[in-house]
Amino acid sequence: MRIPSGKVDQYIYFVAVDSVDLKTKKTGLTGFTVLRERNGLNRAFYTTPTIVELDSVNCPGLYRLLIDEDTTIAAASDAEEYVVHINVAGMAPVIRVIELFRRDTTSGRTQLVDANGRVDVSAIAGTAQTARDIGASVLLSSGTGTGQISLTAGVAASNVTQFGGAAGAFAAGRPEVNMTHIAGSAVSATTAQLGVNVVNAGGTAWNSGAITANTFAAGALTAAKFAANALDAVWSTTTRILTAGTNIVLAKGTGVTGFNDLDAPGVRTAVGMASANLDTQLAAIGNKTINLPPDPADASDIATATTAIFNRLGAPAGASFSADIAAVKADTGAIKVKTDNIPATPAAVGDIPSATTVATAVHDTVVDGALTFRQSTRLQNASLLGKASGMTTATAVFRDVSDTRNRIVASVDADGNRLGVTLDPN
Repeated sequence: MRIPSGKVDQYIYFVAVDSVDLKTKKTGLTGFTVLRERNGLNRAFYTTPTIVELDSVNCPGLYRLLIDEDTTIAAASDAEEYVVHINVAGMAPVIRVIELFRRDTTSGRTQLVDANGRVDVSAIAGTAQTARDIGASVLLSSGTGTGQISLTAGVAASNVTQFGGAAGAFAAGRPEVNMTHIAGSAVSATTAQLGVNVVNAGGTAWNSGAITANTFAAGALTAAKFAANALDAVWSTTTRILTAGTNIVLAKGTGVTGFNDLDAPGVRTAVGMASANLDTQLAAIGNKTINLPPDPADASDIATATTAIFNRLGAPAGASFSADIAAVKADTGAIKVKTDNIPATPAAVGDIPSATTVATAVHDTVVDGALTFRQSTRLQNASLLGKASGMTTATAVFRDVSDTRNRIVASVDADGNRLGVTLDPN
């Protein structure tokens, strides 16, 4: 059996006979082990041997093994021997030898021929070739088919469809190019105009200095160079600055925007007058002053004012103003004595003791010997409300209401009389 190097779809056949009598055909065998070796190397068991029984009825004992492991011979070999040892329980082992060969025309080179007899050439004159490599020069045939170019006298007639990898637009045989850069800088277009950022003009870099009269040729700028009314438009939209020493003379009543004459209401507003004219407002002020005394030193006016005040205070007839003032002062002093102990203001909370402060002061007041009201209350609660023990013994004990300590420990006689008392009021 000969198998081309690298093939993994070839089968070999073998007959399985009984391992004892060496003649009885064995059917239904499974679990085969296959040991292989190629050219004295790579001895190993098949990882997953594929063994199929052909027909246990019509040809019992006939099996086939797929040769699909380690079938490629060494690069320097033209042929190598391949052996398999097939075994399973109850079957006499089978040994098959196979020749692996290289299909070639010259040593070391494999010639592959397809079903149509075409040869796959991988090298020419020792030089590796690809599908595009045919030689140093290629003879082109003129045509319009795929892979062909229309040639006339050695000139290729090409139909350009793209620019820079993007589809181009054409009109009447003229390519329409979307220009995006000039001199390395992006351009901007408005409607059909191309805005170009030109780096140099006449060999001189732009923005290299201020534009002066020498920048333009004599007579280069004339009125004819500008569109109609262009200069008027510039004057109408820019700030007007008058040359120093130039005066504007206008007749009264002829206004300039921002400098119109003020009318009477405008003048009143400017000087802060609410209404009417100055004469009217001065007359009103004069009326207000008629009731004032003609002179602060006029004693009769001061006496009249004093009498009015005196009457307002309700002084009895015949009393003097100074006597009333003295009486008021005396009464005020008496009231002050009463109010000295009142807090400075109802909002002065710090001057008014809190309920807690008052309660603490009451409970900490000594009421019996050295005992405070708080301590007396604790001892009374223990005596009346707390637990009591040892009442029939020589020592009686009274606990506090919370049953946490002995408040009263008393030595008593048989009649319960207290002979000595130890107190814990704290």
